[in-house]
Amino acid sequence: MKRLLMLLSGATMIIMAAPAYADPPPNDDADFLKQMTAAGLSYHDPTQAVTVAKDVCQLVDKGTSETDIEKNLRSQNPSFTETGAKKFIILAAGEYCPKYLPNEYSPSKSPVDGSPPKPPGAASN
Repeated sequence: MKRLLMLLSGATMIIMAAPAYADPPPNDDADFLKQMTAAGLSYHDPTQAVTVAKDVCQLVDKGTSETDIEKNLRSQNPSFTETGAKKFIILAAGEYCPKYLPNEYSPSKSPVDGSPPKPPGAASN
């Protein structure tokens, strides 16, 4: 869990390094696909890649563990390495459910201990 949190922190710094603008946010889906390409992740169907990324957030919302999400991604995408699956989860969270990122990136939604907020109904540690 700490390792995934460290990966989230590092990747999030890169993702969040873009300057903020007052203009409307860019197309999230196109941005996500650009980030995948920049991270060295390929996809055959952009619509399916976006759908799976949004599903990652829905699974977290339901309380599914990161380990189970990663296993599910890898079983449905045999070409994903462990690192590739983790990159995908990080990018999906950064684009579609940033409320689950570490405390320094969403301070109003995270607990004091710096861990990402738990989804509704999730068991506490």
